[in-house]
Amino acid sequence: MRIRSRYVWLIAGWTLSVAVLMVAVPLLVGARLPEPIAVEWTSTGSPETSSSLRDFLVGKLVWWLVVASVWSALVLRGVLRERATALAAAVMAVFGWVMLGTVVLTTIANLDAPDFRDATELSGEGWLLLGALPVAWAGWRVGGRETVGAAE
Repeated sequence: MRIRSRYVWLIAGWTLSVAVLMVAVPLLVGARLPEPIAVEWTSTGSPETSSSLRDFLVGKLVWWLVVASVWSALVLRGVLRERATALAAAVMAVFGWVMLGTVVLTTIANLDAPDFRDATELSGEGWLLLGALPVAWAGWRVGGRETVGAAE
């Protein structure tokens, strides 16, 4: 199997997994979320802006799919070579992790709030970013394996 076909399966699986989880997590607890939900917080921790759950999820999904498409196209069209495939895998891993984490943290902050103004303070961003380090390393390692067979 050539590098590009392996990469297609890898990136398609990751893209689909993140997209499904981004939709599934809020929908599983949808009955416990206010409508609209809080999506931005002030520096003091109080909710500032709201959006419908549908609009929030569509926005996050569009961002995720655009980034996945761009990085995939760069690899599949041959723009990125050799170790750059590892870089692309690391970027995709981190961006997917952060996008999914943002949706999960926003969902948790809005749970059981009667109104978006009553949503709890958004917390866990530091842990989310700290968790991006091992995710980036894993993406780099998996993407780096793909280059071993590049000369085939």
